[in-house]
Amino acid sequence: MQNISLIEPSVSYKASFLDFVLDVKVTGYESYVHYATAEENFDEFLLRLKEAHEGVNLPENRVPCSSYWLIDERDEVVGVFRIRHRVDSDFLQLIGHIGYEIKSTHRKMGYGTKILKLGLAEAKNIGLDVVLINCDDDNWGSLRIIEKFNGKYKTSFNDPETKKIVKQFEVSTLL
Repeated sequence: MQNISLIEPSVSYKASFLDFVLDVKVTGYESYVHYATAEENFDEFLLRLKEAHEGVNLPENRVPCSSYWLIDERDEVVGVFRIRHRVDSDFLQLIGHIGYEIKSTHRKMGYGTKILKLGLAEAKNIGLDVVLINCDDDNWGSLRIIEKFNGKYKTSFNDPETKKIVKQFEVSTLL
């Protein structure tokens, strides 16, 4: 698993990213809501990601959030990583600092571990020493990944939207 990297979103990966979005949509993954506008207007989608990164034109209750795409050896988008620069409200505590998804065809192959490792380095770069990561309590793959990074259990709660139990962990960015 060499030559895998996190990159900033780019129009040059449009086709590959839209393939990732289709995978998320077809598999019924809840995070599709993050990507729906990419199908409608890709340039607008990229602009919104750039503004979120810069903290410009943010909706109420939102904070700056940087997005990255995980690129594999074949130069394809196989994952997405988001990091909120701070969690300063009850709502943000519910979603934590970090969110990430791996394309269904690339799960259980080490890409989740790789994206979190690279993403934690990005979190450190923006000044975060510890991040909150949430995970559904039945998502065994993500739970194992969080354990690999010595995630410390913080709390559990019921997600009001999905009605699932969510576990929250603190993970150090000081690898």
